[in-house]
Amino acid sequence: MKRIAFLSFDWDYRIVPEYYLGLQECVKSFPDVQIVVFNAFGRYYASHVPRQDSLEVFMLCDVDSYDGFIVQGNRTWPPELRQQFVDAAVQHNKPVVSINYELVGAHAVGTNNYQEEYELVCRVLQDCGCRRPVFVNGLKTSVEAQDRVQAFKDACAKFGVHDAKVYQANWQMSAGVVTAKKMLRRPNDLPDAIFCCNDDFAVGVQETLRDGGVRIPDDVVITGFDNRQICQFTSPHITTVDRDYQTIGATALKTLMQLMAGGDVPDKTFSPARLVLRESCGYVSQSAAKGSKALLSHATPIERLYDALGEFQSIVLTDDSLYGILENSEIFARKLDCSNVFLSLNDEYLTSVGTSASCVYGKTSHLVACKERVRSLPCNDDHMYTAYETKAILPPQVPFDAPIYTVSSLHRNDACMGLFVTEGVPTDMNCGLNTMFLTVLASAIDAALKTRLLRSSNGAQ
Repeated sequence: MKRIAFLSFDWDYRIVPEYYLGLQECVKSFPDVQIVVFNAFGRYYASHVPRQDSLEVFMLCDVDSYDGFIVQGNRTWPPELRQQFVDAAVQHNKPVVSINYELVGAHAVGTNNYQEEYELVCRVLQDCGCRRPVFVNGLKTSVEAQDRVQAFKDACAKFGVHDAKVYQANWQMSAGVVTAKKMLRRPNDLPDAIFCCNDDFAVGVQETLRDGGVRIPDDVVITGFDNRQICQFTSPHITTVDRDYQTIGATALKTLMQLMAGGDVPDKTFSPARLVLRESCGYVSQSAAKGSKALLSHATPIERLYDALGEFQSIVLTDDSLYGILENSEIFARKLDCSNVFLSLNDEYLTSVGTSASCVYGKTSHLVACKERVRSLPCNDDHMYTAYETKAILPPQVPFDAPIYTVSSLHRNDACMGLFVTEGVPTDMNCGLNTMFLTVLASAIDAALKTRLLRSSNGAQ
């Protein structure tokens, strides 16, 4: 069986899980392939320098144990660190595919940001007859933002607009709000078209202008990029570009399989995207109602999981018993839409509680909870089943033969507490629920262990 590691920096709970779902569906076409997703969370300082502990889960990915690699990240996983990993893989003659970012030695897969933005701007300028367009750009350091703003400028030049204004911002909705307020200060100089580098900008701009009395699309047309669900909750619905993240994930896997088979693969492979023309530019959208119904159809399982998470939180945060916390973790795990769920604790963390936090994963971990009890492994008074080698991901007594596993890190402050492993992709844990569950769990476990240490210390005195 071929084994593939996907190193993913989970900086956006609405986008990154889509890659996982695309992999999960695509791997069905390759019955002799197994994918292990190493999922680091977006933990970084205000300077956007990643916290070292947030990247430690990648240290569990032994290059020799895998036949190929897919890497995905953004500015919070610095390119130079991604490049170091690619270099190590190349030295071992292992192929690498990089999603959305070009790295030396890796084959890039993702959206043709320049082409998609260019087509969007041309279409709107042509259909709407706009002559005073502006662009709200993302971070200057972002390659994606650079491609999109250049596409905007080139498309404007095609239509004879050579002095189009560019507002510089970051990626947050709040930046769109600030930019729109600047425009409202000059009501006689409002643009007639606002092209936003992403959907968050577009929502912030549109809502602020609308509150300021600007009619959309009568006075100004607005576009975004990414096709986030929020575009369908606004009024009017926002014109955007659908990148289809699931297809990007599937394309990355197919490209890697070609490389592993010795096939001739181009340095860049663009995954299909499409224009989504909606009411913010005066188009009559046929997909808006369908999209709203689709979103409503997902409300029930999300609400169900929120209820379960709320119940779990109220129990474990008031339980100072490690056994009780881990027992309730198993009860919660049974409500997830994965065949199996496993939780382990890092031995380095367990031996350092109350002294100095361990920012690394040790050689040994302890299986402490699972969706289906491991009957051949009785747990002790701390609800620990067995110790095992951390890099193995799971104990040898547990079959490690599913098509796809996701391995997420469990943290508390700077400490690498353990691992949360699911067989398959927990679709119910989208919308940030995965992060919320692990945050609650980490707080409860850390408090229980420190309470036990304090009691032990008081007893000894």
